[in-house]
Amino acid sequence: MSAFTNPFFLALKSPDVLRSRQSSLKSLTLVLLSVTLLPITANAHGIAGDRVFPATISTDDPAAASEASLPTIGWFPNPRDDSGNVPKETDIGGELDVLVAPHFAVGISDAWTSVTTKNEPAVSGYQNLVVSGKYQFYENDEHEVLMSAGLVAEVGGTGAARIGADPSSTFTPTIYFGKGMGDLPDSIDFLKPVAITGTIGFAVAQNRSEPDKFQPGFAIEYSMQYLKSSVKDYGLPDIVNHLVPVVEFPLTYGLDNGDHSWGGTANPGIIYLGNKWQFGVEAMIPLTSATQNGTGVIGQFHVFLDDLFPAVFSKPIFGGN
Repeated sequence: MSAFTNPFFLALKSPDVLRSRQSSLKSLTLVLLSVTLLPITANAHGIAGDRVFPATISTDDPAAASEASLPTIGWFPNPRDDSGNVPKETDIGGELDVLVAPHFAVGISDAWTSVTTKNEPAVSGYQNLVVSGKYQFYENDEHEVLMSAGLVAEVGGTGAARIGADPSSTFTPTIYFGKGMGDLPDSIDFLKPVAITGTIGFAVAQNRSEPDKFQPGFAIEYSMQYLKSSVKDYGLPDIVNHLVPVVEFPLTYGLDNGDHSWGGTANPGIIYLGNKWQFGVEAMIPLTSATQNGTGVIGQFHVFLDDLFPAVFSKPIFGGN
């Protein structure tokens, strides 16, 4: 199974399947449009007060903004197969998110996967496309809080079955949150650069014989930029002041159809946060043997489109001032 999620494009030959998918997409569109009716005051790039929440690699951040990840590259050993071999998987993915209305962004992503197994031919292909919508509905600058709600849809049948892409779709309503610790007492000001972000999702499979899944995830971050600007400037080298050490925990738990087990990884790493872009790299340490057969690695180059191309992305497509 890929470490990436992905968006939408497809032509199916079966009229019944096509009508079912069109109905599902219409429902998705209505849900995504309905959340734009909620009121909010917010900033781009995940800013709440003095806090900048970076774009995390393995668990999504709470901001709705125009941004892109090009590329995200991961490598990890899959669980042993029936022959006792350990397939090695490489994923190369990309994601584009665009602010289409105030505080509401839509996203599309995909990943190319290659799997190599000892004494077997390598297989490769694209994963299923994924489309998403995210609405940032709450911001509290004093307490450095951001919250968003959204829906992620993996479009079944858009990827290659030979690398494990599911022929049926999955819909995941998700809550996104971020909380900075800048409101802690001055007596423990060394903890003020800490922030926690995370997601709470419920993946509902279109194929009812497949298990639905609870998908929590969270990240613990320590912003050296925040330490310098809002706590104390220790005169550290400039490159250090751009670093954000982070540990992410993307997790999953089966809810039905015989799957009642936890899976996931612990991902310690570091992010370099610039003004218009960032780069991050993390280890992927399996928490269960059913997740991976050893430690992998994932890296991402991420750009803030509204800073990089302000003439195009500085305002939402619709409703911008």
